[in-house]
Amino acid sequence: KIKEVYDEIQNAYLSIYKGVSDYYIELIQPLNDTSFTWNFQKSHRNAFHHLCYEVESIEIAHNIAKNNNLIFLYGPVSAILFDNREVIFFYDRNRNVVEFLI
Repeated sequence: KIKEVYDEIQNAYLSIYKGVSDYYIELIQPLNDTSFTWNFQKSHRNAFHHLCYEVESIEIAHNIAKNNNLIFLYGPVSAILFDNREVIFFYDRNRNVVEFLI
């Protein structure tokens, strides 16, 4: 485990782990029904919620979203787990969430 924080905005505990290669896994523990991921976890149990990609700018995130027909969902907002860097969320037509870390 690299870092664990309480995220007041998400009302959840967040942890990040480094994988054996050049990737990371974030675990989200929603605390109650006011947490963003509460209903998802209730209905999907231990399934993954979204993928996150690191990009150099918000413009790049928007261009990737546009080129892949992603629909804007939320953000940009500060992400406490990532030292208050901005994140922005989109989803595809199958309702898969994609997060971009800027």
